[in-house]
Amino acid sequence: MHGSLKLRSWFGVGVAGLVAVAAAACGQAGTYEKTATPGAPPPASTSAATQPATGATSAATTASTAAAGTPAQGSATAAAGGGGGATTALMLVAKNTLFDKSELKAKAGSVAIEVDNQDSGIPHNIHVYKGRDNSGEDMGKTEFVAGPTKQTLTLTLAAGEYFFVCDIHPATMSGKLVVE
Repeated sequence: MHGSLKLRSWFGVGVAGLVAVAAAACGQAGTYEKTATPGAPPPASTSAATQPATGATSAATTASTAAAGTPAQGSATAAAGGGGGATTALMLVAKNTLFDKSELKAKAGSVAIEVDNQDSGIPHNIHVYKGRDNSGEDMGKTEFVAGPTKQTLTLTLAAGEYFFVCDIHPATMSGKLVVE
């Protein structure tokens, strides 16, 4: 009985070590959060720590809503936005560890990017940078949340080229956002 308890204790340490190594490999050691069970709505997230400090060029907000099996919408539509302007609404589907689009287009101003994570149990996010890759200015990002779920990242963007990526799966989930 005592030997069995020691084995379980060492096994727990080994599993915890593997989780720590996996989190570190993703660059998120100590920041990964456990998400709600499938079917339950994930917590809403608006975190000042994850928002860019870029003043007037980028005001970022995020919101999460539970996936309700909504089919993917068109790549861009105009919707009423705060402050009397129009918000360009964009949709990305994350499925099979891929985004369904590698290029998005939007009008300058308020841009809302909804990410529909259809990968059950697999966390994704969206991170937007100014320029052609992740070496540019950080414009904003959503939290890592396991699917199925939807998250929306709303940014105020000037005309130009932007790069978007899932920070956990950068090799297969990235693309270009052209703002006119």
